[in-house]
Amino acid sequence: MPPSVSVGIHVPSASVAPLDSGEAYAEFFRQVEALGLDAVWTEDRIFHDANMLDPLMLLASAAACTRRIELGTAVLVVTLRAAAVVARQVSTLHHLSGGRVALGVSLGGRPEEYAAVAVPMNRRVTVFRESVTVIRRLLAGEPVDYQGQFFRLEKATVRPAARVSLYVGGHAEGPLRRAGELADGWIMSPFGAVRDFPRLWRAVRDAAHAAGRNPDALVAGRLLYVAVDDDRNRARDALRGFLHGYYGARFDVDQHAIFGPPREVAARLIEHVEAGMTKLMLGVPSLDLAHLRRLATEVAPAVRAHSAAAR
Repeated sequence: MPPSVSVGIHVPSASVAPLDSGEAYAEFFRQVEALGLDAVWTEDRIFHDANMLDPLMLLASAAACTRRIELGTAVLVVTLRAAAVVARQVSTLHHLSGGRVALGVSLGGRPEEYAAVAVPMNRRVTVFRESVTVIRRLLAGEPVDYQGQFFRLEKATVRPAARVSLYVGGHAEGPLRRAGELADGWIMSPFGAVRDFPRLWRAVRDAAHAAGRNPDALVAGRLLYVAVDDDRNRARDALRGFLHGYYGARFDVDQHAIFGPPREVAARLIEHVEAGMTKLMLGVPSLDLAHLRRLATEVAPAVRAHSAAAR
């Protein structure tokens, strides 16, 4: 039986304008849960021209004011962070949240970010593989001995143990292969079309099979930027302002985002569920609670109903 779909919200944690207050974020998290949505997800950068919030600290805020929803990164740029420190942070967050953490990771970032944290950007693939290995082993809660090119551990222990789901994000050949070899699943980026999914997902599954892992145990998700409004132009404008502030003008809103009346948005999301994705991370342009309510009451039920009918 196919798994049920998770409809989560990717939190708008970057803004060229002043950021909303801490209480506004807290109320947003509370409403995500109260409205019956399934998760909140956060993004990551070290440096950015926009105002931006740290993903794990933002999830700690979400953990403090919710009780049920999943708390995930989509994605943490793990190559810019000390793996042992990430393990300690995730262990803490997992404990304080009652075991609700999911860790999506990637190896993105810009040269100035790698220079600032003294990580050689031209070795980032090796750093990424070692980071994932170290984090996984430390989160198991047992003493770890590890000798890699970038990490040396001797009887290193992080407790309490936190057996979190780990996903790899990206859409190039390398991330697809690493998702199959190392992770519990894959997060498709917002770039590209749903018709690309079967080919990319097949590459993930083939990599898992080649590594001696069970492809059927993997989970597929996607970050999708969405805006619901009966006026399509108004929905497009809301997304354009937000996305161009984060990605720059190169982000083609018409090609890579979903916007319009709720029925149209739901239909586009259902296409992703039909393709085989079970974790939807809906990136919204603001903390507007009325918009969140429309997603939760007019879009999510249609997506879930279609998923349930297919089970």
